[in-house]
Amino acid sequence: QEAMSAARASCGMWAAAVLPALFPYLVLSRLLAQTASGGVLAVPVAMLAGSPAGARLLALGGPSRASQRRAALCATASPLFLLGTLSGGALMLAAHWIGALAAYGFAACFPVRAENAASSASPPAAALPEILADSALAMLSVCGCMVFFSVLLALAESFVPFSPAVRAALAAFLEMAGGCARIRALGLPDETAKALLCAAVSFGGLSVFWQNARYLREADVDLRLQFASKLVHAAAAY
Repeated sequence: QEAMSAARASCGMWAAAVLPALFPYLVLSRLLAQTASGGVLAVPVAMLAGSPAGARLLALGGPSRASQRRAALCATASPLFLLGTLSGGALMLAAHWIGALAAYGFAACFPVRAENAASSASPPAAALPEILADSALAMLSVCGCMVFFSVLLALAESFVPFSPAVRAALAAFLEMAGGCARIRALGLPDETAKALLCAAVSFGGLSVFWQNARYLREADVDLRLQFASKLVHAAAAY
């Protein structure tokens, strides 16, 4: 029952908040990126797209020496989620993006892997029906990740009586959208709650991490370094 309830709640959150905020821009970001000569707009468009659209745009350019650093900027949250679903305001969005720049600097401290030698290419042009179908599959992947990690959380909570604060932290670590809802339910002062929400969104949780990993592997991004970069991103955004 706990697992089924968690799965239903996750699907409801996906349908009510994530799908409306993310799907339209999954399509638009691909259309925008493939009109940019040489992928000039790939990173800013990816930052506006959010996860996993940004990671998908990075992967379309193929492996390059800059892939690891760019992944810190491309695997961010959708501004529509921050401004719309969370009502976080411009300050939270600015902190999220500044945190991404800190993660970019962190990733730049590490040597480029030898196999990252290919030059970036422009994303291949695709027709609208193909883009719609690919975006729909990406949204199903998002839903699957949300359900899986929400069920894991529900099962863990059914065996161990966590405190509300620990439940919120564990939820944010596993599945970001559910974690944000639990942080809000703690009834913390507004400034504290916003800082924690900003950290949770910037880290993204394991659910968002694996949504992005599907595409970041294609760009030859070291996922261990990317995970460390997300921790830096969360700390800086907080």
